[in-house]
Amino acid sequence: MAVSAALILGASLSHAVCSRAIVVPAAPTGFNVKVTDEGVSGVYPDWLREVSRKAGCQLQFPVVPRARADSMTFVSHQADILIPASQNQERDQKAQFVHLVNLTPTLITLSTAPLPPKDLRSLVERSKLRGALVRSYSWGDEYDALVQKLNDDNRVDFVNDLGTVGRMLRAGRVDFTILPPTLLHSALQTTADVAQSGEFRFSPVIGLPKSRVGAYLSRQTLSQTDMDLLSNAMVKSARDGSLRAVFEKYYPMEVVAADIVNN
Repeated sequence: MAVSAALILGASLSHAVCSRAIVVPAAPTGFNVKVTDEGVSGVYPDWLREVSRKAGCQLQFPVVPRARADSMTFVSHQADILIPASQNQERDQKAQFVHLVNLTPTLITLSTAPLPPKDLRSLVERSKLRGALVRSYSWGDEYDALVQKLNDDNRVDFVNDLGTVGRMLRAGRVDFTILPPTLLHSALQTTADVAQSGEFRFSPVIGLPKSRVGAYLSRQTLSQTDMDLLSNAMVKSARDGSLRAVFEKYYPMEVVAADIVNN
């Protein structure tokens, strides 16, 4: 009887499905999340659809600005999954993080600009340098502390999307931004004014480590069973190379190699 019970339990788990449709807010994020008249696509929606298909789950992708997606996940509890999202301590207190890849936030300037600072301390000390950053983006605790310092010194403009960052850099309204190369690359490829080769300089910043990026699963809206099912399916798919394969569908191989490190 014990053997039979174990077999029945195993069969039940192998056919587990989500208890309801999973809400994943879609905020335009370059090639990572694309929103067009045809619908929502991009690296993470494409990959998540395949993960959910194998897990037996259905997804809903309401289209919202990035700040709204964060609020739906962490404040109003109207969403189940925030993806992509970088890990930080504040978010960890509110939702379960599933680590998928490591991205490399870099200091991005125009190639014609003077050489940028090489470390966080120098960037803070160069008081005439002004940055443009996407509102609600986070690339880890070190990044968050830098943003707070720049904001306290009135040296940062917060914007709603990546395209605005590129336009502000080109217009000379700001001197720098901090982003993983894949994000700015994709944002500028999807605008009318495509980036020219060598237009931007990508500089590593000492003291700014790679950012742990993945998905946050809401503890307030998801049952433990659904959370376990989704997180296990995500980790398995990320480790078998499926996620990287989708990145290589949207980005040049050299951009993927320079920016993305598999978990």
